[in-house]
Amino acid sequence: MASLPLKTSARTLFAWQRRFTIAIGFLMLSCVSVWCLTISHLTEQQINQYIINQIKLKPEISLEELEQALVSNPTLTWFVELDTQKRIPLNPESWLDWSQQSENFTIEGNKSFYLRYIVVDGAHIIFITVSLFCFWLIVLSVFWSLSRTTEKQLFSLERKARRLNLSARARNKSQHEDLFTVINQLLDELSWSRQEQNKVDKFIRVQTFLDPETGIGNRVFFENRLEALLNIEEQIEQGAVIGIRFNHYDELQEKFGEDLAIEVLNQYSNIINQSLRRHPQAIFARYSSQDLAIILPNIAIREIEQLCNHLLRALEHVRLPKEVDKDSFYHIGVATFKSGDNLTQILLEADMAIRAAQLQGSCNWFMYQDEDNVKTVTMGSLQWRTLLESTLSNQSFALYFQAVINIQPRQLNHQEVLVRLRNRDGKVLNASLFMPMAQKCGLVTPIDRYVLNRLFELFDQDINSPVRCSVNVHVESLLNLEFKQWLINHLTIHAHHAERLIIEISEHAIVTHSEELENILFQLDRLNVRLLIDQVGQYVLNSSYLKQHPVSYLKLHSSIVRNINLRSENQLFIRSLQGTCAGSNIKIFAFGLETEAEWQVIKQLHLAGAQGHYFNQPEANLLTK
Repeated sequence: MASLPLKTSARTLFAWQRRFTIAIGFLMLSCVSVWCLTISHLTEQQINQYIINQIKLKPEISLEELEQALVSNPTLTWFVELDTQKRIPLNPESWLDWSQQSENFTIEGNKSFYLRYIVVDGAHIIFITVSLFCFWLIVLSVFWSLSRTTEKQLFSLERKARRLNLSARARNKSQHEDLFTVINQLLDELSWSRQEQNKVDKFIRVQTFLDPETGIGNRVFFENRLEALLNIEEQIEQGAVIGIRFNHYDELQEKFGEDLAIEVLNQYSNIINQSLRRHPQAIFARYSSQDLAIILPNIAIREIEQLCNHLLRALEHVRLPKEVDKDSFYHIGVATFKSGDNLTQILLEADMAIRAAQLQGSCNWFMYQDEDNVKTVTMGSLQWRTLLESTLSNQSFALYFQAVINIQPRQLNHQEVLVRLRNRDGKVLNASLFMPMAQKCGLVTPIDRYVLNRLFELFDQDINSPVRCSVNVHVESLLNLEFKQWLINHLTIHAHHAERLIIEISEHAIVTHSEELENILFQLDRLNVRLLIDQVGQYVLNSSYLKQHPVSYLKLHSSIVRNINLRSENQLFIRSLQGTCAGSNIKIFAFGLETEAEWQVIKQLHLAGAQGHYFNQPEANLLTK
């Protein structure tokens, strides 16, 4: 079929059906011929050996006596004397019987004879013929049915291929492309279109949330993330907003042009980005033409002071025109916040801190700070290590569960495992507060292993429940060889645990460590463990990981869901993400749902479901239905 024109590919399948029918017929004839030759040869050997044995039993036997002895064998039909050509019937023979002649035998007195015997009787010939004919009909019927189905599918596929390839054929009318060439071209186009879809998705994210001149987040990006942190379910005990204002940026643009001004701004943003590498949770954005802003969740006052002093030293290396006053070109203001604070108030306090720094003259920083600092955040590394190690040794981490609800039907899809820690004062701390400290102390992997073991124990206590549970497993653990071996071995032995487990990884982590995680994620997928990517949309990242890894679920960051009924740019982001996931079985869930208005928009966007206080608070009990 490689040379068939595109228009006749489906129609010529009938010709191939006839060829296949003939081929099946020849194959059956060949098999029957081989079988007949084999049966004939074996029967001849048996008859010859039988007659030789009869002669050996009585060497002086006469023809008459031998004739009487051979009558008892029902397969022998005629006894023929060669000397007289006398034919003596031994047993009846039907015209349907397949018979043949034996070799010549000689007995004492030089008397020769031969026999005719039945190879296959008529009844067996009829049975074999009918069986082969029925088998041939069945094979042809099955093939005809399959070929008709294939023909319809091929004809439909051909029509689609012709429509999709119409413009290419119009440009090259003289060339008759076969169907498989067209399909190959369309597959190439599909691969290209997927790459373009990723580019479009990245473009929408960039246009919606990134500043086009610096490549960092814009004002919408910054305010969305800050508002999400202020209203997040995982409570923020203390965070900081750092504002950096360039006082003479407008003058720099007027005197030296837009290009030089942007180049200077990019120098500052690059240095700040490098300084924030020690703070992976930091969010960096351009708030206005002359303001940069940083969000740092769960950070101690001492760390804020260290970062600001480091920024002052690092930003001295920026090259400015000689006419610009380098000593007063920028000022830094800091405002602290915690969950529940007002967004406008935080931004106002940051602006007041910048103005206070400006009053001091040269480049410096100022912090607008409440007197009441949170004790848990200001604990040192040694105190955190002591608390975390004590909690691990006492196995006193608490597991809470929050439901993730389907939209249609409105029922439980799975539930997320939330880890809690109780400090010495009896206060319950969220994972967002103590896990960054655990990471600094090198205790993330032991905590992840403890949480999984505790969850597996709960699975064993409720073996009849089909409800899945999602657990945040940190990248450090998944890249740890000992942890990987333990997890794979456990899930291989306990398959029922694997079937109920969902591994959660942040979008930033899977993009950053995509190649390193590829092997372990595919191993988990083969064990029927689902993969959920959370915090989707918190950063502006490439979505190509969706094609590279076996992702089952996506969970939107709360900054995308918060007030989504009022933010068309967030709805556009979700529709772009849905386009990227089109053709796959990936389900998208919303996280941080708070209001009925948000719920209605989530349903209009046809997401799979949602999670948040709108449905329920985290509970200390494992849900069973």
